[in-house]
Amino acid sequence: MDHCFPAPAKINLYLRVNGIRPDGMHKLDTAFAYINLCDQLKVSLSEDIVVDCSKQHLAGENNLVHKILSSFKASHGINRGLSIYIEKHIPVQAGLGGGSSDAATALMVANRLWNIQADTNELINFATPFGADIPCFLYGQASLAQGIGEKLVDYPRSLPAGFLLLARPATGLSTREVFHHFDHALRADNALTAPKGLDTIRRDLPMLAENDLETSACNLNPDVASLLACMRQYSDRAWMSGSGSACVALFDHDASAKKVATLLKQQRLADWTHTGCIKSVHPMQQIGT
Repeated sequence: MDHCFPAPAKINLYLRVNGIRPDGMHKLDTAFAYINLCDQLKVSLSEDIVVDCSKQHLAGENNLVHKILSSFKASHGINRGLSIYIEKHIPVQAGLGGGSSDAATALMVANRLWNIQADTNELINFATPFGADIPCFLYGQASLAQGIGEKLVDYPRSLPAGFLLLARPATGLSTREVFHHFDHALRADNALTAPKGLDTIRRDLPMLAENDLETSACNLNPDVASLLACMRQYSDRAWMSGSGSACVALFDHDASAKKVATLLKQQRLADWTHTGCIKSVHPMQQIGT
């Protein structure tokens, strides 16, 4: 019997780059929250790992879900598989973590259905090599993150109030290209954010909407710059999520968010929009198998 499980999108409430590790990965200082936009994973037990998707080019062994489940199965000596169909709603190359969220939900489900019973820290340690965004979904609630995104603690403030508008231009952005541009075109060593410890709750968090990667993203994709400029005409809280290309704006009223979403499409500044709300808890926390 198939069961359906949610894989929510995330937004970065802010994103600062602290430095670069010897392996080339970036040291981050960021905060994650979820939104009420989810891919849906239809899961059933099977002999092998099988991954299909509503976006056919994302199906098969190259999908991150297939890779992480195959490794998880092998590392625990499991002789069963899972058949997973991913109904995609989160756009790709948007900075919303869709592929990573699918992988995290699939891992949580496999952990239960295969009766492995690994705890959250074990899952995060296992999943981090597969993608720096996966841990924030496994963590299960809004968080501060450092390292490459795997060192997590609870977000210590109230989440921003208001109604959310997400918008993405017609062209996406490669995370690798955005970081490459940031490293080689913009970053000066003395401009990197000084690292802060996660051992205590910090009271000097960066301002909501700060994103060190925004200038690089706008240089690489002028459509992002145009989209942000328009959103900022209607909201004093508008920013880019992650490495882009999706942008976020907050409004006091749902009608205002929907009106601007319509305007962005009419002006062909966005080819995808979503209006909704920010969530502090991952929806898998309320689901049993």
